[in-house]
Amino acid sequence: MDNAVTTISGKVDTINNHIDQVMEDAPTKLKVSVNISDADWQKMHELHGQWMEQEKQKLDDHHRQQEESWQKHSQRLTNIVKNNEGVWISTKLFYVVGSLSLLSIITLAIEIAFYVYFEWIA
Repeated sequence: MDNAVTTISGKVDTINNHIDQVMEDAPTKLKVSVNISDADWQKMHELHGQWMEQEKQKLDDHHRQQEESWQKHSQRLTNIVKNNEGVWISTKLFYVVGSLSLLSIITLAIEIAFYVYFEWIA
């Protein structure tokens, strides 16, 4: 029984080696010559042209979809900025903070003016 297994295993290895050798030699040894009639060549050329036109149409459709998506996104951002939504400071908060800042600056300027005035007078 062991001899039969060894023999079959050897035969399978030999077949695998031949298949590997054929695959290695295929690019250089398997060359095919083809004659194409003018009508067939013209048909292939037309089919290629149709395929290229379909691909161009797909690219144009994709470009149009991207452009529409960009327009929607741009419009949405414009609406957000118009309504002061999102991370933007509201108008009321802007005026409150601005008023407090201006009041603080004026108060500081008056205090400095009093300090300088009384230092020179006293």
